[in-house]
Parts: sequence; C-alpha cells; structure tokens
Amino acid sequence: MAKKEKKRLQVVISEEQDALLTRAAYALSSPERLVSKSEVVRLAIEKIARELEEGKAKEELEALLKHLKAEEGEEEV
Repeated sequence: MAKKEKKRLQVVISEEQDALLTRAAYALSSPERLVSKSEVVRLAIEKIARELEEGKAKEELEALLKHLKAEEGEEEV
C-alpha cells in the first residue's frame, strides 16, 4: 500500500498561541494516548472547515481574525 503524501506547513505563532496548543493537547490526551500539538492543529483545521461548511461560527471566526490581526499589528510596532 502506498504511503499518503503529506504536505508540511510552517507557521509562526506567538508564545500565547503555543501555550494554548500545549493546553489543548494536554486536555485531549489520556494515559493511554498522548495527543501532539500537530494533531491539535489538524483537529482545529477539520473543525473550522466543517463549521464553515455548515454555515456555523463564521462571524465568530471573522471576529477572531480581526483580533489576531490587531495583535500582529501591535507586535510589529
């Protein structure tokens, strides 16, 4: 069976976002299975895509994007 081709994505995140990823991975982990931060990112992508397809959370996501852009603007100063 052929291996699935995977694409790699490099993203710069803040320390706060990294801490959020770590907390989410810890919350999703169990003694039987540790969840990685990469898995949390993939889960988030799936969840966002599904919610957008279902017409949910678009306004919330747009507001979050504005918040993130504002934070990025503050960091560049």
